[in-house]
Amino acid sequence: MKDFPLIILTWHSINVLGNRYTENDPLAFREDIQTLDQNGWRIAPLADALRRLGLGTLDQPTAVLTVDDGSILDFEDFVHPSCGPQTSLFHSLRAFRDQEGGRIRHQPHLSSFVIASPEARSELDRRDYMSLNVWPDHWWSAANQSGLISIESHSWDHNHASLERSAQRDNQRGDFRLIETESECRIEIDQASDYIAERSGRRPEYFAYPYGQASDYLREVYFPQRAARLGIRAALGCDPEPVSKSSDRWFLPRYMCGRDWKQPNELAHILADVA
Repeated sequence: MKDFPLIILTWHSINVLGNRYTENDPLAFREDIQTLDQNGWRIAPLADALRRLGLGTLDQPTAVLTVDDGSILDFEDFVHPSCGPQTSLFHSLRAFRDQEGGRIRHQPHLSSFVIASPEARSELDRRDYMSLNVWPDHWWSAANQSGLISIESHSWDHNHASLERSAQRDNQRGDFRLIETESECRIEIDQASDYIAERSGRRPEYFAYPYGQASDYLREVYFPQRAARLGIRAALGCDPEPVSKSSDRWFLPRYMCGRDWKQPNELAHILADVA
């Protein structure tokens, strides 16, 4: 049987700087899922795609959709103060599903990797997003129940550079590779999973490293030893390459909108090169 490629793509719905493709990830997402369809790729849930890859039963080129940071635009439409009404990724995906033919080849699904800490999200909203309330968590449960989105973990506080303090032991922020002790990981991984489970009604099964960065300790020690107890099945980085059977389960590669492609034709070129 022919080996068909599997890729994981990611967007950041928080990226709304205008109403053109290059400055608006929700708009890019809407166009990109059409590009996948037009180029003969199947959209599938992360769990299903990885299972099929492991069994060797991928029967067509397959793409997994992910989004990082967990802004409100993952699920709900939003009126941006300067860019106007914005369509959420959920509503774009639902419209795609409902298109004639969209129900046949695809299993439309989006993995939303959210920042768990309500304090961190509130501080980021205040410092970086004009207190627009773009990071609530009231929608997590409804998203999990929608059948189109699953809420996954993007850590407790992202070790985000804009925070006053983070879980990092020396308060060195802006680099997730600095999360490299058991006590830090228990906050960033375990505590995040517990909170997400409480608020969303489902324990996250996947983890996406903030900034696409992982310490050797996280990849080689912490996840291999503790993931089963936490219910985490794999972790995702941001190295731009296809996923293969030999890919590191605790650092799966992903392509990122705005970094690895900036226009629909550039995504089409990636698809052609991989296939």
